[in-house]
Order: sequence, then C-alpha cells, then structure tokens
Amino acid sequence: MNNMKWQNSWQGCFIRKPILLWITTILCIAASQGWTSSLEKRTLETIEIEGISINTPLEMIGEILQARDYTKINESLYTKQEYADKGRSTISRVEVDDNPAFRQITYYRGMSGGRNKSPTARDAPIPDSDIDMAQQLYHSVCMNISDELQNARGCDPLTPATIKFGRAQWIQIGDHFSAILTASDTHATIGIRFSRD
Repeated sequence: MNNMKWQNSWQGCFIRKPILLWITTILCIAASQGWTSSLEKRTLETIEIEGISINTPLEMIGEILQARDYTKINESLYTKQEYADKGRSTISRVEVDDNPAFRQITYYRGMSGGRNKSPTARDAPIPDSDIDMAQQLYHSVCMNISDELQNARGCDPLTPATIKFGRAQWIQIGDHFSAILTASDTHATIGIRFSRD
C-alpha cells in the first residue's frame, strides 16, 4: 500500500515538473518584460531636460528655466542666447506643452549668425551643457535591450560627436512615452512626451 502511494506520488512529480517548469518560465519572462518597461518608465519620468522632467510641477518650470538664464516668451516657450566664437550665437529653446492629451518637454539648440561661415569640425564633441541630457535619454531608450529593439528604435552607435536614435523622428517607448534625440556639436533636439490616454 505504501509502495503504491510512493509510486503514484513519484509519477505525479514527473508529470507536474514539466508543467511547473513551463509556468515558471512564462512567469519569469512576463515579469522581466514588465520590470524592463517599468524601469524604462521610471527613468523617462525622471530624466531632466534643462533641469525639468515630465514630473516637474507646472508652476515650478518657469522658475527653474529662468534660473538657467532662459527668458520666458509665453506660457510654453523659453529661450536663451549665448555668444560663441567667430561672431556666432548658440540659441537654445525649451518648449513645454501640457494639455489634457499629453505633456511634452522639448529642448532645441542651434547656431546662428557669424561672418565666418566655415563649418565646424565634423567630429567636434557635443557641448558639456547637452551631454548629460543626451546620454541619459540614449541609455534609457537604447541600452540593455535586444538588438531587434535597438534596430526598431533606430539607435545609432554612441560617439562623443553624435548621440541619436529614431532617425530624427519621435519614437514610441512603451504605452505612454515617446522620445526624440539627435545631438551634435552644432545642434540638438531632445524631447520626452507622456501621453495621458
């Protein structure tokens, strides 16, 4: 009798083990995918673009940007101009769009003016003012993901002179986030959008 119970439980173990292994595998895959997107979401929520993030309260945004020498143009646009070499200027612009459908922060930087129109060196490094923002966003979107997802997101190789993904277009990152990134010595576009739907 005891021998029969032992045999039945032994057979049950062989039948249950593959099922348990299969269920465990599926749960681990689901958990890891959820963890990755959750980590991505938390990172995108906290990445600062010129000192502000998607989570920054609206009433604090103007104060933060003005402390960084931006001039408020209207409720959603702030600009800053800094003089560079050869009579040129660096013009930076931050746009904050907050509406019922989405919240979006976008930073633009470009060069203007100057009598000497000769191009800058092709491998000149990205300015220190932009490097941290660009690297944080790039790492959040393009690192620790599959090669297939890197290709889908258009993640170009990271270099000191260029940091970009998405082929200069907004790309979807998960259900609620999208981002844009292209940064070089002469220009930058860095943005994060959170869709409320």
